[in-house]
Amino acid sequence: MRRLVLVLALALAWATASLAAASTTTRPTLRLVDAGPVVLRGSGFKAHERVRVAVYAGARAAKRTTASPNGGFTVRFPGLDPNACAGFSATAVGSEGSRASFKRPPGECPLP
Repeated sequence: MRRLVLVLALALAWATASLAAASTTTRPTLRLVDAGPVVLRGSGFKAHERVRVAVYAGARAAKRTTASPNGGFTVRFPGLDPNACAGFSATAVGSEGSRASFKRPPGECPLP
């Protein structure tokens, strides 16, 4: 009987630890850190994952980077205007399936 209680207690402890570990996994995110020049920061990617970041701000640009051991990265896009009339969006796609995006709706443009 004691052995059964011990086995059940260990199984419960293992299940609780597994659920706790699963709940701490983060979802990849991408955010605009600075607008002049455009600086994007990604987090929640897999460690050392290769990431392609594509930006549209009236013009298209893309860069490749590698996530840190913590799953983060920072990318700069000089010359792009995140306040462009056409809107601003960015997408980061990792080589291991991680994906995040950032989108800002188009701003108001002056009449011609």
